[in-house]
Amino acid sequence: MSGGGCCGTGPRACGSIAVGSVLLLALRLFLGGVLVYASLVKIGDPQQFAFGIEAYRLVPEDAKHLTALGAFVVPWMELIVGAMLVLGVWSRSAAAVALSLMGLFVYAVWSVITRDLDVTCGCFGKMKGPFGCEGPIGMCKLAENLTLFASALALVVFGPGSIALDGLCRRRGA
Repeated sequence: MSGGGCCGTGPRACGSIAVGSVLLLALRLFLGGVLVYASLVKIGDPQQFAFGIEAYRLVPEDAKHLTALGAFVVPWMELIVGAMLVLGVWSRSAAAVALSLMGLFVYAVWSVITRDLDVTCGCFGKMKGPFGCEGPIGMCKLAENLTLFASALALVVFGPGSIALDGLCRRRGA
């Protein structure tokens, strides 16, 4: 067999996995794992998540139906997108959706900080997030969300790498 496939010859032969692909795998697993975990917490208690959305005071009083909608839609989006990233299926599309979610979360956290609201993030239930942020939302939570945003952006720009089901499909098609 010739060509750049898995069992081909040359620099992309079997056993020769680029460092970039390993880093992209780590980013996918990190971001996907965070999204899956956060989604399961929220799916387990949608009412508590709805209270959390209300605490940010971003939804106008006359549009409270959007809070209920968000409490049910956002966790399922996180679960599906997180699973897609972990598996490496439609990775760029999943990363683009994750980027949009992270952009929304960064804005929400920044908004709480600038309005000096006393809000505790319920993103991970009683557990701490990846940075171990505690107490009211502050710069730690902003840095955490910016890190997740940057991870999603890197996956949109560079793709999933070769260690993904997406990569397997590309190799078989080559």
